Amino acid sequence: MTRAPHVALVAGGVALAACAPRPALVGTWRVVAIESRDTAGGAWRRPFGDAPRGYAVYAADGTHLLQFGRTPSASFAARDDRAGTDAEVRAAFLDHFAWQGRWRVDAARGVVVHEIEGSAWPSYRNTVQERPYRLKGDTLVLGDTTRARRVFVRVRP
Repeated sequence: MTRAPHVALVAGGVALAACAPRPALVGTWRVVAIESRDTAGGAWRRPFGDAPRGYAVYAADGTHLLQFGRTPSASFAARDDRAGTDAEVRAAFLDHFAWQGRWRVDAARGVVVHEIEGSAWPSYRNTVQERPYRLKGDTLVLGDTTRARRVFVRVRP
């Protein structure tokens, strides 16, 4: 089922799509950097390593998936996913991020609005996550670029 875009009424009763997904973001994007810092002038940290792996998918129907992880990622000494030690399970959890839900662009504010329906990290579930974005060619940068930036490149078939 496809949901209609959010609309705003303007003078004369004409409706304009104010928050519809932008065709430029529709597609699959490969993560190339996940960076954060504590202060605007502080050093950038890469909590998922220098070469994280994963994808963001912005579908034309308004659905969205985001999943990425640290490389190299944690593994369990027992080589059994159900037999990890508490420390191994914690490391595996912290090395991976995922969420899914709906998305739209608020062009007037320059943000992508993510309506999170589910997430590997419980604090994101059933929340709305707005991210400033910049799109230049096949590079998408999410975040305020002062304290957080997530860099993606468009996947080509």
